[in-house]
Amino acid sequence: MKHSRSNSRGMALVVSLLLLVAMTLLAVSAMRSTTLQEKMAANFNDREIAKQVAEATVRQVGTNLLPPAPGAGWYRATLPAPVAGAPDLWQDPVAWANRGQIAVAVNGTNYTGEFMVENLGMWPDPQNPTCKVTDPLCEKQTYRVTARTAPQAGRASVTIQAIWRI
Repeated sequence: MKHSRSNSRGMALVVSLLLLVAMTLLAVSAMRSTTLQEKMAANFNDREIAKQVAEATVRQVGTNLLPPAPGAGWYRATLPAPVAGAPDLWQDPVAWANRGQIAVAVNGTNYTGEFMVENLGMWPDPQNPTCKVTDPLCEKQTYRVTARTAPQAGRASVTIQAIWRI
C-alpha cells in the first residue's frame, strides 16, 4: 500500500496544530496555578503581619497597665464592666468607635494597632492556690486587653485577647 506524499502533508499540519493547542493549554494551566500560589502566599504573609501587629499591641498595652497604671483615659478602662449574659464589648462595633490606637513596629515597619481594655474588677490570684476566694489579699485587679489590626477592605484582620492581673 503506497501513500502519496500529497496526502501526508495535510495530516502533518493537523497533528502539529493539535500539539500546539495542547502545549498552549498546559502553559495557561501552569500560569493560573502560579498566579494562585502567589496570591495564597501574599494572603498568608498579610495575615502573619496582622497577627504580629495584634500581638505587639497586646504586649505594649499590657506592659503599660503594669503599676503604676496610667490614667483611665489612656487605656479605656472607662468602658463599663462586662455584664453576665450581655454581648462582649469587643464584639460590638459601636464599642470599637471608642477604641485606643497605638503605633507598633513589626519587621521595621510601623503599623497602627487598635485596642480596648475592659476592667473586669478584682479576681482571685490563680498563682496562689492556697488563697481563699473571699480573702481580699488574694484578689488582683484584672483587665481584658483586646487588640486587633485596623480593618481594611481586602486585608487580613486579626483579633487577640489577653488577661492581665495587676
